[in-house]
Amino acid sequence: MTETPLKPLKIPLAGSLAERVRHTLERLHLDDTRGAEYLGVPVFTVRKWITGEREPGAAVARLLDVLGMVEAMAPALHGSFMPSESVQVKKSRTKKEKP
Repeated sequence: MTETPLKPLKIPLAGSLAERVRHTLERLHLDDTRGAEYLGVPVFTVRKWITGEREPGAAVARLLDVLGMVEAMAPALHGSFMPSESVQVKKSRTKKEKP
């Protein structure tokens, strides 16, 4: 039996927006699931950003600027934006599934 090698972990380039996202999530102690909730994007998108596979767009840069200002100027308000510890990955329903 042969083993398939694991893909090497990509690291965002120093000074890139992807690195800034990764540092923000680390600073706020958010895992990728809670980070996705915080930024309002799908989990797989955050995972691609923090591994350097994709670069976030300009809107994400602006969002990080605004959230950083809110965090600095109104910590209690910023705290209300933080996802709870029990954030679950939401599964999308297919047409065949019933609630």
